[in-house]
Amino acid sequence: MVRGAVVESAVRFGVLAGVTVVSISSVSPVELLVAAVAAAGGAFAARRLRLAAGVAPGGAQGAVRAAVLVPAGVVRGCGVLTSALVSGSRRAGFGRILLREGVGAGWAGVLLAASPDTCVVEIPEPGEVLVHELGPGPGPVDGVVADAEGAP
Repeated sequence: MVRGAVVESAVRFGVLAGVTVVSISSVSPVELLVAAVAAAGGAFAARRLRLAAGVAPGGAQGAVRAAVLVPAGVVRGCGVLTSALVSGSRRAGFGRILLREGVGAGWAGVLLAASPDTCVVEIPEPGEVLVHELGPGPGPVDGVVADAEGAP
């Protein structure tokens, strides 16, 4: 139990500190200290919020494949959004995406929302995501995370 908490906090700390250090132009000792303190606070808060929400980490099946497809989804989404703006199309609508077995709703929602033509509205249950989409059909990330029966 304690080992899992330490690993989870260390991973969160590493990601947050890494993003902060990469985001600044020149790295000085003071900036590293600020990044470490901010990342430690963020990792602590993220773990406490996860525990308060009663959500267990997991469900990483397909995460790497979906993350690799995010740039393609962003390019497609920009095209769909531009097309909708130029043509005045009103094909937008709400949809329910049932997630495949082993796919975490949290990370899947973040990757789905990365596309400019998709907005994640709600995650009512761990295996389901409600979205508002402009696109004519499912995007690249949808194909990885969505159950074939639950595709929009």
